[in-house]
Amino acid sequence: LRGLDAGWPGQPPVVTGLDLDLDRGERVALVGPSGVGKTTVAATVLGLIPAQGGDATVRGRVGYLAQDAHIFTTTIGENVRIGNRDATDAEAAVALERAGLHLPVDRLVGETGAQLSGGEARRVALARLLVGDFQVLILDEPTEHLDVLTATALMDDIWQTTSDAAVLVITHDPTVIARCDRVVSLAS
Repeated sequence: LRGLDAGWPGQPPVVTGLDLDLDRGERVALVGPSGVGKTTVAATVLGLIPAQGGDATVRGRVGYLAQDAHIFTTTIGENVRIGNRDATDAEAAVALERAGLHLPVDRLVGETGAQLSGGEARRVALARLLVGDFQVLILDEPTEHLDVLTATALMDDIWQTTSDAAVLVITHDPTVIARCDRVVSLAS
């Protein structure tokens, strides 16, 4: 990102002049108070909204782990295949294992994932990233709403399975921040 001004179309930018390089294998925490524009930066990097100024250049495919990733009322395998529609059941199962979840791909998850715990739902969403071929990952509050043990285990699995990707983590969690290579703070 070079001199990035980011904001939603028709609105003034909420982030101005942001410079950020993120290299393969690097983990960067993007921090700041709620409403300062962290998710807006993510949406700009993902190409969901245009930069209002400056430049956002991405080399490789970008995967996104949403703060409250939606779980669809279908099988675990179908939920994982959102990350790669061409993935086989075997590839979805490997992605689930890499995400630390040992559930059958043909298991039904119930109405919007009602049969899954919060940690399991987050791991299904992580498996979506792992089944895809993403070089850049954006994780938006990956540990939010998880107990300490589940959050720690999830982040252990994320770090272990994404060591070759450039990872941008939007977080308020001091434990996650401490495990990143560096921190970029957006001021209010």
